[in-house]
Amino acid sequence: MIGRLQGRVIEKSPPYFILDVSGIGFFIQSPLNIFDHLELDKEVVVYTKTIIKEEEIFIYGFLDRAELQAFEELTSVPGVGPKSALALLSNFHPQELARAIEEENIELLSSIPRVGKKLASKIILELKGKLSFVKETTILTQAINALCSLGLTRAEAITRLKGLPADLPLEEMVRQALRNR
Repeated sequence: MIGRLQGRVIEKSPPYFILDVSGIGFFIQSPLNIFDHLELDKEVVVYTKTIIKEEEIFIYGFLDRAELQAFEELTSVPGVGPKSALALLSNFHPQELARAIEEENIELLSSIPRVGKKLASKIILELKGKLSFVKETTILTQAINALCSLGLTRAEAITRLKGLPADLPLEEMVRQALRNR
């Protein structure tokens, strides 16, 4: 299995990008919202999940471990495939997704293409109270709230926080997010 790749982005064609790692181009599928953070010819670290189906190998890439964990937990639910998990992660930050699951917000989850009410109910049933990536919620939620109080929309705040290390102090996280555009 490939758990992490570091290399240069040589091509972007959402929902895929190609990462050059020492001359080998890895074809990686990702949530749509990470493409704002990928720049051509720039080096990036991607946390990955490799799935082998029949005769094909699929690599799914994420900019932080929380997204990877959310993807793994979503795909552990029977009936939730990688495409549905990517659709959810394209629309929600992992902590927002966790909140929707914990609050049993079927309407919000089923508003995403590929996720109907039946599948949303199943996700809630299987994952409520069991999400390992929820631990990071407090600092990220505080950062989102701080950015919103400074005039950003929730979506803008989440986009600017994507890719920042989760272990940053709150003030530094907000400072760096304000620099991201």
